[in-house]
Amino acid sequence: MIKIIQTLVLVRLRKFLPPKDNLALMLFLCVYLVCFFYLNEKFQVLRNYFLLFSLDIFFYHVNRKDIDLLKLNSKWASILFGEYFVYSSPYVALLILNKEYLFAVIFLVLIAIYIIVPQFNSTIIKYPFRLFDPFWHICWRRNKLILFLPVTIFLVIVGDLYKNENLIIASFFVASIFTVLPSFQREFYESIKMSGYSGKDYLNRQFNTVILNSLLIVIPLIITLLLFQKWELLLFTPLIFVIPLLSILFKYSFFNNQFLHQLMFAVFLTLSPLGIPLIAIPFLYLKSIKNIKAIQYVSN
Repeated sequence: MIKIIQTLVLVRLRKFLPPKDNLALMLFLCVYLVCFFYLNEKFQVLRNYFLLFSLDIFFYHVNRKDIDLLKLNSKWASILFGEYFVYSSPYVALLILNKEYLFAVIFLVLIAIYIIVPQFNSTIIKYPFRLFDPFWHICWRRNKLILFLPVTIFLVIVGDLYKNENLIIASFFVASIFTVLPSFQREFYESIKMSGYSGKDYLNRQFNTVILNSLLIVIPLIITLLLFQKWELLLFTPLIFVIPLLSILFKYSFFNNQFLHQLMFAVFLTLSPLGIPLIAIPFLYLKSIKNIKAIQYVSN
């Protein structure tokens, strides 16, 4: 049983961890454990948003390519439910630990509903993103993010209805996730070597692409805030652009290690309210340029 669970976890994390890297796996599990205790401590604050964590299962399910193969087994739905239960067990455990049994049941029901959601792999949506970074198109098509973009508007509407600004702030967080996901992908070394932009120009071009593409995502949110006359909160929308820009810096600072990029980026965001990590931004910028130049000069 333990071996099955271990295999499922490794399969789930194969996109985020280098193969057969036990150190990376241990670091990831440590971070996961810290997040578990943090969520438990902040449970009362996050209680009303906890069901949103089930969307992780939905994203994973709608992008699977092996569903048709699994359906050859008469118990395919039970197999998927068992697999997704293992993945979501930390969230269910937190709900049970905090005696939110109804939420735990709803969480599991949502997983069961996600299993019967039809696949949309044959549907192709054309996005108006700038092509300098093709991972915007790839990420949005692969993860069907367009289906979840209305969540940002929905949170603003509900937040205004119930006079809860935390929900509107949560819409900023959701929008920033949409803008930061493409930066977690890596282009091939050859793409950087063959680029007509070198070093600083290449990095600035990435910044311009992120800003313009993020603007397309943020415009519906800005319009909604204007309609509901949320002038003060509107002033904080530039923060949505800052987060993907920071992720770009970490991407090229740790270009050879995707896991370290994500780990250090998460640590930076966690500690940024203290102000201390902000000092590292100029150094990350210079290191990113240095790494890009190193890749390009190898070809020369």
